[in-house]
Amino acid sequence: MDILGGAPRVLGYPRPVTTQCGTDATLRCQIGGDPRPDVIWERKNVQISSEGRYKLAEEGKVYLLTIMGVTQQDAGQYICKARNNIGETYAAASLKVDGEPLLQNEEVMQSAVNGDRQSKKAYEEVGGYLNGYTAAVNGVSEKETNKEQRWNSKLNEKLEEVDLTSSDRPRFLIKPLSLRVDRGEDAAFSCKIWGTPLPEVNWEKDGKKLNDIFESSHFSVSNQDGGWFQLKLYGTRTPDRGVYTCKAVNCHGEALAGAVLLVEPIPERDESKRSSSGHDGSQRSPKHRGGRLGLSRLTEEPPVNTAKVKKFVVTEGKHAKFRCFVTGKPKPEIIWKKDGAPLEPDRRHLIFEDREGYYTLKVLYCKVQDTGLYVCAASNALGNTLSAVHLSVKPTVRFRRPLKDVEVKERDVAVLECEVPDETIPAAWYLEDQRLMPGSKYGMEQKGTRRRLTIHDVGTDDDGVYLCEMPDGGKSIAELSVKTIVRKLPRKLEVVEGENAAFCVEVDNDDMDVYWFKDGLKLHETHQTILKSFGKTHILVFVNVAHHDSGGVTFVAGRSKTSSRLKVKSRHCPPICPVDVKMDVDRPNSALLTWEPAPSSQTTTRSIFVLERQEVGSQEWLKCFTSETATSAEITGDSVPCEGNYRFRVCCINKFGRSGHVEFPKAVHLVPGPKILHNLQGCDVVEGEDAHFAIELSVPMVGTWFLNSLQLKHGGRYSIQHNQTKHSLVIHEAKTADDTAEITFIANGVRDSAALKVKVKFAPLSESDCRKKVETGDAIVLYCEVSHPFAQVSWCKDGKELQETDGLTVQSDGTMRRIVIQSADASHSGVYTCETSGDVVKFNVDVEFKDGCEIHPSDNITLQAEGTMRRLIIRSAETSDAGSYTCQAGSNGMEFTVNVKPPVMIVEPKDDVVMESYVSEEINLQCKLSRSNGKTQWFKDGQQVKESDNVQLISEGPYRRLTIFCSSVDDSGEYVCETDGDSVFFQLTVTPPVRIISPSEPEVELTFVASERLELSCEISQADAPVRWYKDSLEVERGPNLILEEDGAKRQLVIPLTTVEDTGEYICDTENDSVAFPPITLTRPEDTPERLESFVGKPIVLEIEVSRPTAEVKWLLNGKEIKESSNITITEDEIIRRLTINFPSVEDSGKYTCDAIDDKIDFQVKVSPPMKILRKSEIKKDLKFLVSDDIVLECELSRANGKAKWYKDGCRIDGDERFCEEEEGAFRSLVILNAELGDSGEYFLDVDDDSISFQVTVQPPVTIVGNSYDPDYQEMMVGDDLILACELSRASAPVQWYCNNKLLTSDSRTCIETYGTLRKLIISCIQPSDSGKYVCDAVDDKMISMIRIQPRVVEFLTELHNTTVLEGEDATFKCVVSPEDVHLAWLMDNEQITLGDRFQATQNGLCHTLVIKKCQILDSSKITAEAEGKTSRASLKVQAQVMFTKRMEAVTAEEFGEATLETEISLETGEVQWMRQGVVIQSGSRHTLAQNGCKRSLTIYNLTLLDRGTYRCETLHDRTQVKLNVERKISIRKGLTDQETFERETASFEVELSHTDVEGIWQKDGIRVKPNNQFRVSTNGLVHGLTLSNLTLEDTGTIVFSAEGARTTARLTVKTPVSILKPLTDVRVEEELPATLECEFSRQNLEVRWFKNGAELKPGKNCRIYSMGRKRFCQILQCGRADSGFYKCDTGEINTSCSLEVYHELEIVQDLEDLYIQEDQNAVFMCEVSLEDVSGEWYKDGHKIRPSSTTKIRTETKHFLLMCNIKAEDAGEIRFVSRDVESTAYLEVELPVSIVKPLRDRTALEKHRVILECTVSSPHSGATWYKGKQELASSDRMEITADGCTHKLVIHQVAVEDEGAYSIEVGEHTSKAKLMVEQALMMVTELKDVEVAEPEPASFQCEVSVAINKPPVWTLNGVTLHPGPSVRLDSHGTVHKLTLRDTNVDMSGTVKFTLGKAKSSATL
Repeated sequence: MDILGGAPRVLGYPRPVTTQCGTDATLRCQIGGDPRPDVIWERKNVQISSEGRYKLAEEGKVYLLTIMGVTQQDAGQYICKARNNIGETYAAASLKVDGEPLLQNEEVMQSAVNGDRQSKKAYEEVGGYLNGYTAAVNGVSEKETNKEQRWNSKLNEKLEEVDLTSSDRPRFLIKPLSLRVDRGEDAAFSCKIWGTPLPEVNWEKDGKKLNDIFESSHFSVSNQDGGWFQLKLYGTRTPDRGVYTCKAVNCHGEALAGAVLLVEPIPERDESKRSSSGHDGSQRSPKHRGGRLGLSRLTEEPPVNTAKVKKFVVTEGKHAKFRCFVTGKPKPEIIWKKDGAPLEPDRRHLIFEDREGYYTLKVLYCKVQDTGLYVCAASNALGNTLSAVHLSVKPTVRFRRPLKDVEVKERDVAVLECEVPDETIPAAWYLEDQRLMPGSKYGMEQKGTRRRLTIHDVGTDDDGVYLCEMPDGGKSIAELSVKTIVRKLPRKLEVVEGENAAFCVEVDNDDMDVYWFKDGLKLHETHQTILKSFGKTHILVFVNVAHHDSGGVTFVAGRSKTSSRLKVKSRHCPPICPVDVKMDVDRPNSALLTWEPAPSSQTTTRSIFVLERQEVGSQEWLKCFTSETATSAEITGDSVPCEGNYRFRVCCINKFGRSGHVEFPKAVHLVPGPKILHNLQGCDVVEGEDAHFAIELSVPMVGTWFLNSLQLKHGGRYSIQHNQTKHSLVIHEAKTADDTAEITFIANGVRDSAALKVKVKFAPLSESDCRKKVETGDAIVLYCEVSHPFAQVSWCKDGKELQETDGLTVQSDGTMRRIVIQSADASHSGVYTCETSGDVVKFNVDVEFKDGCEIHPSDNITLQAEGTMRRLIIRSAETSDAGSYTCQAGSNGMEFTVNVKPPVMIVEPKDDVVMESYVSEEINLQCKLSRSNGKTQWFKDGQQVKESDNVQLISEGPYRRLTIFCSSVDDSGEYVCETDGDSVFFQLTVTPPVRIISPSEPEVELTFVASERLELSCEISQADAPVRWYKDSLEVERGPNLILEEDGAKRQLVIPLTTVEDTGEYICDTENDSVAFPPITLTRPEDTPERLESFVGKPIVLEIEVSRPTAEVKWLLNGKEIKESSNITITEDEIIRRLTINFPSVEDSGKYTCDAIDDKIDFQVKVSPPMKILRKSEIKKDLKFLVSDDIVLECELSRANGKAKWYKDGCRIDGDERFCEEEEGAFRSLVILNAELGDSGEYFLDVDDDSISFQVTVQPPVTIVGNSYDPDYQEMMVGDDLILACELSRASAPVQWYCNNKLLTSDSRTCIETYGTLRKLIISCIQPSDSGKYVCDAVDDKMISMIRIQPRVVEFLTELHNTTVLEGEDATFKCVVSPEDVHLAWLMDNEQITLGDRFQATQNGLCHTLVIKKCQILDSSKITAEAEGKTSRASLKVQAQVMFTKRMEAVTAEEFGEATLETEISLETGEVQWMRQGVVIQSGSRHTLAQNGCKRSLTIYNLTLLDRGTYRCETLHDRTQVKLNVERKISIRKGLTDQETFERETASFEVELSHTDVEGIWQKDGIRVKPNNQFRVSTNGLVHGLTLSNLTLEDTGTIVFSAEGARTTARLTVKTPVSILKPLTDVRVEEELPATLECEFSRQNLEVRWFKNGAELKPGKNCRIYSMGRKRFCQILQCGRADSGFYKCDTGEINTSCSLEVYHELEIVQDLEDLYIQEDQNAVFMCEVSLEDVSGEWYKDGHKIRPSSTTKIRTETKHFLLMCNIKAEDAGEIRFVSRDVESTAYLEVELPVSIVKPLRDRTALEKHRVILECTVSSPHSGATWYKGKQELASSDRMEITADGCTHKLVIHQVAVEDEGAYSIEVGEHTSKAKLMVEQALMMVTELKDVEVAEPEPASFQCEVSVAINKPPVWTLNGVTLHPGPSVRLDSHGTVHKLTLRDTNVDMSGTVKFTLGKAKSSATL
């Protein structure tokens, strides 16, 4: 949990600044925080403001303090403080000013240097340098110091003998020593280093550089002659403790050594003494200044606002973790507190700083008592801060009796006991996270509701947190403390390679012998292993750990030990930069770049090479190539954006960071090839419109345009333009034949295509044509004109398609489309539509019955009849004449629809407009039309105006507007807005504006003294432009005292002699600009009244606003100027002038004036004496009333006319029937009638200048808080204490306690207590008679408890055991008795034992112990332990000791003689036993046992060789032994001889002795030979034989025969070819575990060699090579990833090999893969991990997947997830998690595919390309193409492509046989289209010239080679001809004919015929 949030953090600490006197200095501090913090700078606890020489600024997160013109007084320390509502931080910056000598500092520095030299000299005289510091300063005992001095002295003597020139690598001659100092003392580490050249030395603390964690004044690093180096810390602080390492490096290598610093806290009083006197004699750094420790103490810890503290809730038994990020320099000291008390680390409280810099507190296995406020307090020398969090531990299911903490001694018995709610509930026991199982170590019992854990033979490793857990998760927690080692090792310590691993233990005795072990080997101190003891504290540090340092660490102190597991993790380092970079530039317009990965780069981490380029002269590097494996890249000119010289660099990136960049040695010139900057875009046009295509390339070049593979040339319908890099094509009058045509542009290496789509449009129809009204029986004719004669249309009525019937005819004539209904009826009314693929036209038909009004002739209407013609003429038609006209003749009639439209007129403006404007202004020309749909055109100087970026033409309803956004002089001219019937002119003139150049400010403030000359001047942009001068808004007039001057562009107003009347605001005004010279004016702020009334002592503030910040004012009181004093403060703040009377009195009343020469403002101030409440101290303010009482609050004022206001809890009281406010003279009172509980609260009387508060409490009837009114039933045990408690609603209320209706009073067993509202009844040591009903009577309320007392159960868990001891030894009796508070008595032979020096009884929990010291014979007895009627008995037996006082010596005797063995014992009556080979010897014919006083003897007669051996004499307490030798001289006459034989042969050996009947012993290789099938032993008189049959290679060895001192040997050699009996097998092992490689050969004595990857293996720390018989072994004790490889065991003649694979703990071997499937299919996900039998979990979108009918989870060697019948909602993220690894994939569900855009029929020319295209709904669907029923596949001529959702079939070089029906099948859907192939056209018969006389018809005819279903194009003089009354077009197969009717002279010209590529022309 991150409890600091967005507290301010110092991102970059200020660096010390040194500058010269008189220059400017800038201090910088970079601070971040959310919300953004407020930052201030301080010096000497005074805040610095941004004024004068100080300037404060911000640059993003960087805060700057600039001091201008620094002096020596500015030198010192500056503090930058940052604070927001979450926290605060500090940082210090120092400023040093050079320029004057600092004599004092120089003297201090000189004395310090001299002191160092004298100190060093003194130590060299005694033989040891001792870190350059005294033992007293470092806090090391004199004994330890003397040891180190002697050690250093001896070391120096040895070093004198060493040849220092033997190696130039650095090495430590004297390493730094570990130190322990008190806080505030100085500490110094010194070391002596050898190396040539002299090494460079760096000091670090805990792996961090000192500059990163310490301010520069806190430490110093120095070196002296002789290779001495020193690190000195000044005024040590608690955070300074840690491991300090010294690293020495030169060109030959490096060396490392470390030391530990402990900083001990000291009491405050000791600190104060030291601060005053303790430092005087100590050596100080010249940078150090006193008072740093004092400053740290003076800064108080800021208070904690508990209301804003974050809340954190955790369940009992869980862990709680708090993280706090604190920054500061010096590094802050961190103290964690709980409820104000400091926390110390222990088993359940871990306090540490993690690798991210967070200070962390971890509370393990939380208990309810851990609830509280936890505070992380941080402080350093510059300040402090804190952050807090409240932890609430939520209890789980309650135990009837929880576990209690237990403390035992080592090897004792520990018992943990609790009670669960029900006896049927099982319980599990845990030692922290390890479940315990019953056995010899742990005893687990269940008796009723009791659960007991007994731990036998308690050791240090049993120390820890124990949990008893119920199945529902309820836990009870207790700690077991083993009293041996006070502070133990952690169970596990994990560090990263290169860090320090530190172990610290604390014992209870500082005289103990202690040892450290690692993996069973005792540790000794080296340069990288630090062993240090400080009294009871012992430290082990491994410096700069490596992976092989992992293992078990054990600390042993006496008979106690504690262990830990050290695990060194691999450091995740960024990659190493590549090497061996080369550039090959011999290739044209390209460069080949090569590099190699670093030799030591990691191969296990995935990394990427990144190649970047930079154009010479640019600062930006751009990525141009990435690869995981490639180590070369070719960069061509096409890959760069523009021509230029380019540099390149390469680096390596992995997930842990980026390596450094390596730049290639030279630059290369590259020229880019052509690229497409702007691609062709598809074009949709209506037939007859122009189609525009454009493309832009990166370089100018010539290109070619193609239409469906036909090259286009400029001219006719095609306009081709080329302008630099831009190419454009315009196809004029696009035709439907061009629909879906492919437009292609090809240039040098560049190709791009786009599609042309031509839509068929209807010609616009008039409204009368669209709205048809017909009468019943009339014919309905609907017609429209399409843009192409071959356009297909469909007719619909009300959305339904119409089909031809008898009464309905559909007609098509050229471009005309018509529908005719012969006889209309009512059913024919409706909406008719004519639709094409790209357009639709609607007709509204209304069939009605109608009687029209007859029209009569008039002035405006004429009716004419000429023959059969009838005519109606309407003159001067008006809009009212519009309508339907019918000519009726008998039963026949004809209808005419007349629409009369008025002409479009310009309504506004009525007249022409003349406009003037200035350059860059926006110009709007606007006119209003009489009709909104009227069309207009804009012209400028006769040229039509077109829209552009600067010109916009807008049409909004009837308004037409021309807007010029930024006008220029060129925009001047005559503009015309023209309609069909009207126009309006705009004459526009654009001129540059007249501007005032100087002064540049719009207002210039001037102040002049009367009689001075006044000159006001300004400079304008145009010399001839007029200006006007104004004074106070009135234009000035020239005069003798006011002169206006002009000098070119300069204008001046001069007043030679100014007077007070000349004061005012002057303005210099041009037509477009002005500048003002205003006077000073005063303004009264809105919140400052003219009259102010105040009281004595209440500050008065008068404020005015001046017109400019520099204005000067004077303050006057009654006409007399006011001067600033202690009571008067005059301030200026920008334009505010403020007068403050801090402590006004009555004399300060009067008229105050603020005078600013040009203006003044008056204030009338009245100061009245304040109103007071009299005798406030005598008024009782804390009042208590009962419900329904009357409440009266009263006080007296100092004035009778004072106004009073009453408030309750901050709200104004309004009088009503219960609340009455009364006034009587100077008395004010508030009366509250019939008080209620709600009337309690704070009542406040406000009398303006004074106030008083009353705390009123209205008390309710006494009640028992939380009383349930149901009896509370409790069961208790005899001997327990009964405690009953209740809380009352009022503290003063009395109660009475009853037991079985009997009043209880306090006595020896009964205690009745009262604490505020709490009432308690305590009955000690309850008995069964105390059972019954208990009542707490509180008058108005009662609480009842039913108590049942159960008899006490006492039992012996562990009985006493019989004990036998020797006289003088101690006897110990132990038993375990439950319960813990049982009274136990010890008896000896049924008599009470009196405890004393010899008899000692102790109790530890349930364990009771009796120790009898120095037992005597008389102490033998029966020992009894009696516990409340239960007993346990055991016997004590004390034995006297019989010891041997004389030991026996060896006895030698002759065969057949006798021998006497004699010894002496300490007691004459003592009994002894003689024994031989474990058999007791009894007196007999050959053995005599005798005793004489203390002597005991054994005599053996008639000795034989069988009697020789060892004889033992024993008492009960001692024993002695003697060796008896029986001599017989045996010699060998014929000895053994060496033999060589082969396998499966037989070998025989014979020996001849000098005696018969001599037992001989045969041995082979030191082992006695026992007769069997292979070994046969024989004896024949003097000859002894051994025969070995069926020999094997293992039988080779040494044969020995021995007989009573005679011995002979021989060598048996068995030869055989070597063979492999058991080869090596491949091994796969987990990292950090051992691995054993084993093989077996046919011979034992065989030399082998082991190899790994071809290199010979040698035994080492991690590698053991050994043999056992014929087997050969290679064992790797702790496998690492580097141990993987190919291993071989070689005998020289034969070998065997295997592979060793070391794998990680758990890795993903095969990741999940994304799936894209269709609905209702099954989805299977598979993941493989590196370990078998590992469980895993599956998640979908973060939710755990559980098996169901449609979801199956299976684990074999791999993990499978099967999801059946997938639906769309199943799509999402699928994640597999196993331990700490996971794999993720995505499931996408494809909906059923459908065809969005089907195939369309296509017609193609022979030998051209054609494309069939289809669009489907899904990009992942497959498609199959068919021609007819034959499936198509890609070939050289036929190309099948899929681009997303678009599928294409491209046929190149189309042939006639390609014609046919094509189809595409997508899923269940099919789309079909026809392909028509037209043969290439040629003209067979050309057109011929024709000459006719008008109006005769003219005919043209031609013939082409192929008849195609496509109309030709006929043009006359470039104009396309269409069928009509005067034009007739005929086509008959291959013959095409054009007939022109009604010819005239104007039709003379060229007639052209075009059909595809066939063209012909003739002259008409």
